[in-house]
Parts: sequence; C-alpha cells; structure tokens
Amino acid sequence: MKKAYLLLTVLSFVLLTSCSATEQEAPVENEDITLPEETVSNNDNKNNEDEVIIDPVSQIDLSLNPNELGEIMILMYHGIGDTESDWQRTPENFRKDLEYMYQNKYQMISLNDYAKGEIKTKAGYTPIILTFDDGRQNNFNYIEENGQLVIDPDCAVGILEEFKNKYSDFDVTASFFLGTNPFGQKEYVNDKMNFLVENGYDIGNHTYSHEKLEMLGSDDIQAEIGSVNNIINSYVPDYNIETLALPHGSNPKDEYLDYMLEGSYEGREYKNIAVLDVGWRPAYSPFDTMNNFKSLYRVTASEIKVDNCGMYDYFKQFEAGSREKFISDGNSNVVTIPKKHEEYLNKEITGEKIINVY
Repeated sequence: MKKAYLLLTVLSFVLLTSCSATEQEAPVENEDITLPEETVSNNDNKNNEDEVIIDPVSQIDLSLNPNELGEIMILMYHGIGDTESDWQRTPENFRKDLEYMYQNKYQMISLNDYAKGEIKTKAGYTPIILTFDDGRQNNFNYIEENGQLVIDPDCAVGILEEFKNKYSDFDVTASFFLGTNPFGQKEYVNDKMNFLVENGYDIGNHTYSHEKLEMLGSDDIQAEIGSVNNIINSYVPDYNIETLALPHGSNPKDEYLDYMLEGSYEGREYKNIAVLDVGWRPAYSPFDTMNNFKSLYRVTASEIKVDNCGMYDYFKQFEAGSREKFISDGNSNVVTIPKKHEEYLNKEITGEKIINVY
C-alpha cells in the first residue's frame, strides 16, 4: 500500500508541474511587443531598397527632336485697332496670329522666364514671347456694358483673355512696355496694373520720353528708366521691373551702356536682365553662346512693310526647316540639344541643369 501511495504522489506532482509550466509560457493578452532596434532598422533598409529613382533624361522623348538651342521668336506688337498698318494689328488678325500659334504647337512664355533660362514649355512645343510697346489704350481698354465696367473684348488683353479661356493649355501671357501714361484712362490705371500682375502678365519699361538713348548721358538715362519704374511701382509696389524695350532700338553710347542695365533714380535702384531691340529676326536660345541679353532681337508682328522679316515669314521658315526653332524637351531642369550644336552651349546660363546631348 505504501508503494502505491508513493507512486500516486509522484504522478500528481509531475502533472501539477507541467500545468504550471504551460500557464507561465502562455503569452499575456494585450501586451505591447517592441521589436528590437536592429529589426526595425532592417525593415527601413528594405523600404529604401524598394524606392525607384527615375533618371529625368530617360524620360525625354527623342522622337520629338528636341532642340533647346533653336531660335525663339520675341514678337513686337504695338497697337490693336480697326485699321491694319505696319504698327497695328486688327482684332481679327491678332486672333488669327494666336490661333496659328496654338494650332502649330507654339506655347507662350514670359520674357522674364526666357531671360532666366526657365523654359517650362511642353515637350515637342516651341516657346514664343509676345511683347507690346507704348502702353496704348487699345492694349488694355475698359468699356461699360450693361452698366458694368468690363475689359474691351477687342483690345489686346481682352483677346488674350479670350484665348486663355478658349485654350487652357496655351499658357497665355505677354509683356507690356510702358511709359508715363499706361494704357490711358487714368482713373483705371491702378486696376489695370494690378490685373496684369495678378493674371500672369509682365510689365516692362519703355522710358519716360521715348528718346533715343544714344543721345543721352548717364544722368538722363537713369532718369528715363528710373522714373518709369517709380511710376509703375506706385501702382504695384512689390512688382520687380526687370526688362526694358529700347525706344527706336537705340542703345546708349558704349561709355554709358552700364546705366541702361543698372542705376538709380530718386533713391531707388533698378536692374534690367533683358533689353529688347526693334524687330528684325528671331532671338537665340537663352542657352546659346550667341545670345546677348543686352540687345535681344525681336520679330515685327505685322504683315505690312516687313521686308520678308515679319512673323509669318519666320513661321514659314520654321515650318520648312530652313531655320531651326527651339523645341522643348518638356523638363525645365534638363537642356536637351543635338550633338552638332554642343559647342554653342552656354554653361554659365544652364548652371545646375542637366545637359542631355544626343
């Protein structure tokens, strides 16, 4: 009997011990489990390995024949009015110009962006720049309609806004070069100036008296430019005027040339990054060593008395391939050029942009 009792006691002890061990090893419910730092680090490394870095050059479509050393037209307009002349387009002809640009893969850019080498044109498209000299009322005119003040639909800004609404991908913009009486209608000047700045247009300087700068000394040149800048900034104080259209295409004498680019008047400084001549031929690419931002070529936006140097003459030459136009690669951080033009690339302008030669 004693043996049987002893055996039963041993068995009971073993069973109790096993149950106790099982209960201790069971996980505690709702307990937070923290992975070791090494484990977390390994997972992060795995995620980093999964990231794919895309080479922007590999995304360039070379079948579009991008050529960012091709020419760009800076069009020189003046008036928009009822009668067509060498310095004025009718509203119908201005609409025709814009329609041609859109249908033939031109896309507007600002002169300021051009001068800074910031070309954001879509791949396969050609940038084009519109400029208006003199600040005429028919560039930006207000009329009354049903008791409301509205933009004249047949003035330059009215037509540009019409095309902005018609083609949302046209990137409509233009530069207006002003003197002392911007767009007439003095009671509305403040509204007009602020409308331009707020709606993606640029404002430039066309001097105070429209005198030939070659006839002026340093003080007069600074007064001609600085006074107009001060007038513009009285309406749009925070706007930075960076461009100048030369009256009559007249550059100062060599000893006064620097005052055309930088100077001061009545305690306020000015600096021009782009200076425009009168109409002649398309401008070089901003990335071309041949470009001179102190004297940029323009093309007369007319079909009268253009001596085969009007905008449609150059449109035809671009279309025929007798002149090489700028064709965008679609990436403003990449400059894509054919191998044959590599020697003309200005790396001071391209800066940190990626150069893609093919």
